[in-house]
Amino acid sequence: MEDREVRSLEEDSDHSQKSRLDRRSFLKLSSISGAAAVLAACAAPPPAPTAVPPTAVPQASVPTAAPAPSPVVVTETVEVPVIGAVLPYPRLKIATLNDLQSGAFGASYPDQFSPIQILKIGKKVPGGVGPDGDIVAYSGLCTHMGCPMNYDPATKIFVCPCHYSYFDAAADAMLINGPATQNLPRITLEVEGQDIYAVAVEGLIYGRPHNLSLTEL
Repeated sequence: MEDREVRSLEEDSDHSQKSRLDRRSFLKLSSISGAAAVLAACAAPPPAPTAVPPTAVPQASVPTAAPAPSPVVVTETVEVPVIGAVLPYPRLKIATLNDLQSGAFGASYPDQFSPIQILKIGKKVPGGVGPDGDIVAYSGLCTHMGCPMNYDPATKIFVCPCHYSYFDAAADAMLINGPATQNLPRITLEVEGQDIYAVAVEGLIYGRPHNLSLTEL
């Protein structure tokens, strides 16, 4: 009886020791496995970064330069008459030498809407025709705003009654003073016997881009 009890106690002791050993072995194995997992995680290379991080700020697009404009190529030339150019006109008789006994005579050229003054200055002047080279003719419209001009034979001066521009008839109707900026246009003259002809205009008659009436364009 006593021998059985002793054996039973010894078996229980052996079983308890084995249980402790199994528990200790399990804990050791668990610790070793956990440490191995940590070491493996540390030894593994980091993941490669993506091309564009998800949190990266989007970069602004760079504007492209506008294409350069193509150069303008002029393929033909256009002749534009200048103020001092001599423009062709019909040859018209406008007066006779006897009409200039008072020193001045009014007419029109190149049409009835363009008044002119034919003058006998009494001495040779630029552009003068006739036996003494003293006959000239000028537009009767002021180059400032087209007012009809007054001529004084005593002073040989054109005076605009509207804004008081002054022109010297003995010096190619040159502007002396006033708001006008151009001399009076000069009428090109020819003399045949006693007749005086107008053949052209030097300068631009006020209000006419081509100096010709609309019916002549």
